[in-house]
Amino acid sequence: MNFEELFRDFWWLMFPIFGMAMAFTGMSQSERRAKTMIDLLKTYTDQGKEPPQELLRMAAQSLDDGVNTPATRQQSNAWSFVVFAALSAGFTVGWWFIRDEGYAFAFLIVAVTMGVLAVGALLILLLGGKK
Repeated sequence: MNFEELFRDFWWLMFPIFGMAMAFTGMSQSERRAKTMIDLLKTYTDQGKEPPQELLRMAAQSLDDGVNTPATRQQSNAWSFVVFAALSAGFTVGWWFIRDEGYAFAFLIVAVTMGVLAVGALLILLLGGKK
């Protein structure tokens, strides 16, 4: 297998690899920013000085960014329901059009799986505690 065949067969892998690289870069930058902020706060406290309000506000904001609020979780569950329901509907339509083919069972399996996940997301959305 030469490079041309390798690229032709696996060109699509560049997108998930790029996504993982960007996620890793974002996480490392966030970690570095938090570490720098903590070091700066330690410097102020070691000197016995009160840190500036803006620095404390930025530290509190960076801590809040990593926490899922109940409203954010609820929106996430709602979008999960919508996405899984749409995928289930799409694969069901796909199964309907090719139901006489030998490989149609694969579409049906995916459609049922996505439907179960949609029902689960809906139940979590409806029965989840409101805080």
